[in-house]
Amino acid sequence: MERAQNPASEPDVDLPNFDELVEPTTRTRTERIKKAEKKMKRRGLNPLLVTPLSALPLDICARFPTELHEYIIAQLRDDRQTLSICSLVSTHWSASSRYHLFQTASTIHVHRNNFQQFCELLATQRLNIYVGRLRLETHIIDDRFPGGATFQFNHDLHRFTGLPSLKYLCLEGHHDNLFPEFFAALAQNFQSVTELELISMHFDSFTQFQAVVDSLPLLRCLMVDGSLPSDFDSDSEDEGARTPPTYSRQQKLVDVVAICNRMPEVLSWLPFQSNIRRLAISIARWYRDAHTPLLSNVLRMLGPRLEHLILHDTDTSHPLDLSANTALHTLELIGIECLWATTQSDLEWVPALLSQLRSPILRRLALVVHLEDHRGVDLFDWPRIAESLAPFNSLAQVKISVSNHKNRAAEAIAKYLQPRSYALQVVPWERRYQYSLRSFDSVW
Repeated sequence: MERAQNPASEPDVDLPNFDELVEPTTRTRTERIKKAEKKMKRRGLNPLLVTPLSALPLDICARFPTELHEYIIAQLRDDRQTLSICSLVSTHWSASSRYHLFQTASTIHVHRNNFQQFCELLATQRLNIYVGRLRLETHIIDDRFPGGATFQFNHDLHRFTGLPSLKYLCLEGHHDNLFPEFFAALAQNFQSVTELELISMHFDSFTQFQAVVDSLPLLRCLMVDGSLPSDFDSDSEDEGARTPPTYSRQQKLVDVVAICNRMPEVLSWLPFQSNIRRLAISIARWYRDAHTPLLSNVLRMLGPRLEHLILHDTDTSHPLDLSANTALHTLELIGIECLWATTQSDLEWVPALLSQLRSPILRRLALVVHLEDHRGVDLFDWPRIAESLAPFNSLAQVKISVSNHKNRAAEAIAKYLQPRSYALQVVPWERRYQYSLRSFDSVW
């Protein structure tokens, strides 16, 4: 499965030439525009219709209200290339363009090769107020090659100061003990963070994981992927002698994306987070025997408070109970495998799970199917699926993504799911599926 993606997942970018973005001169703007025109021509686009030939005169920009500039630029908040060009057009446009460019359109990726450059940028205090998304990647081999550039969380996190607009923080690749200096820097420099993503982070214990989460009082979204306690592989005897942790409660936490393969304590911690409304969970098949009861308890404890749910990697041998989730708006089932060796009994869990739905306000259902043979569509118990969905008058749309044979699958599924009051959409699975809460916000 792909790494967990945050609700506003955007492409990571290395540091651009900040000097040109901060104080663009007329010559700089002209050079950047010419480069943009060449790129457009190579892509077969007309640069006259895409980028201006020169910067707008100041008197023209001054004629229009600032609110009008900001409204127009706000419509481009997800277009990183266009925002970069707009930031060089005029000083009237630069502030709004930089805000959307660094707040939502891109994530600055800081690693050991550009860490010093980014620290020099922070020292200038010129773009600090605009930086909204930051991905920090450390390297476990830094201590083995002390002669090269290094970037380690324990020693360097305190240098990330003066970022008042930072909302998204990603910490990746730390495979060492966490020092008190790390927690002090996290609590001091990242109080504005509302979205935290932990990728391949090792902790001494689950208590350290909780300490990281507890140090961010405004945290609303948490993503955990490939993180585990450093003593995960210890003997079962030591594990049994371990003192159970005391679970804390996050008052503002509403969104959680968790790949819980080697960190089952997360599943024990989730029931204490009573404000969770959107949940995405994945458990690999070789961990399901131990983890499925924990996940069932999570769904039961969250109950009617849970509004959006994504389940990845479920099977017939490990059924889940959704009867307590009576307020679901969205349900998405990912990782439905319909392979050459798949039998009808292997897919019985899909209609069985749908038959447990009790939410009178369910509006969207999504199924993501890895379909190797078009005849695999016939293995699903479609009459039972149609029967399970028929009582939901609120259901507006059913979206089924298939990896192959889209046309044949669409024809067969449309025939099976008749009659229906909801819109049916069968789309190709064009790339490896991104495991993301963003699907909750999209309009199908």
